[in-house]
Amino acid sequence: MTSARSSSTRRSVSAEPPAGRRNGSLVDAATEAISSQILQAELVAGDRLPTERVLVERLGVSRTVLREALSSLEALGLLETRGTRGRFVAAAGSSERSRALVGAWLHQHAREILEVDEIRSVLESHAIRSMSEWDAIDAARAADALVREQAEALERGDPVAAADGDAAFHRLLSSYTKNGALRALMDGLIDASRKGAYAAYSLPETARGSLEQHGLIVAALADSDVAGAARRAQDHMIDVARRYASAQHESEDGS
Repeated sequence: MTSARSSSTRRSVSAEPPAGRRNGSLVDAATEAISSQILQAELVAGDRLPTERVLVERLGVSRTVLREALSSLEALGLLETRGTRGRFVAAAGSSERSRALVGAWLHQHAREILEVDEIRSVLESHAIRSMSEWDAIDAARAADALVREQAEALERGDPVAAADGDAAFHRLLSSYTKNGALRALMDGLIDASRKGAYAAYSLPETARGSLEQHGLIVAALADSDVAGAARRAQDHMIDVARRYASAQHESEDGS
């Protein structure tokens, strides 16, 4: 039995991206178009989303883009899939429930997340080692500003902005290499990690741990300790993988 306030009857998902959106990808726009209605209570807990065919038409995106957006919302714990019944707005007001949903998403995608993070740990540390001492000081200033923005986002309860800040932080670190192919590869890997970052920053303990490690990387760069920053970046990415696994086990133990 579907909710009396089913999105297929009373509510619809706007095809327009959020006002003020600039230079965002189609996936980002579709994600925000749906999440904004959830966060503004236009779609409420228990509402079933329209079918993919309907959402594709309303949002004006491809099915591939839509599925990426829906998966991102599942990673954030905003949506849940109920077998063959479709996707529903997740129950609000329960941190335990949200953690369980995020943990379930991490469990489903654990292998691909771990594999990407392992590759990133090697490439990002290599990119940092290419920095000069002056590059390191310059990177420290910019990276410190990004970490502060991430902390502010978490303080106001915005894990999406914090996760986007995570991507900006790691893009900054890889931007100092003169190897264009490496930069392009890192960009692609960071994009591939986006949903995992959404999930990680939805879990308060995992988010705090990530910010603490970002701070250690910044401190090493500020001291012009390029080798130390590279080691801390590699340790950070490996630890991120461990945290995903830990979050997965916490979800299983609490279920």
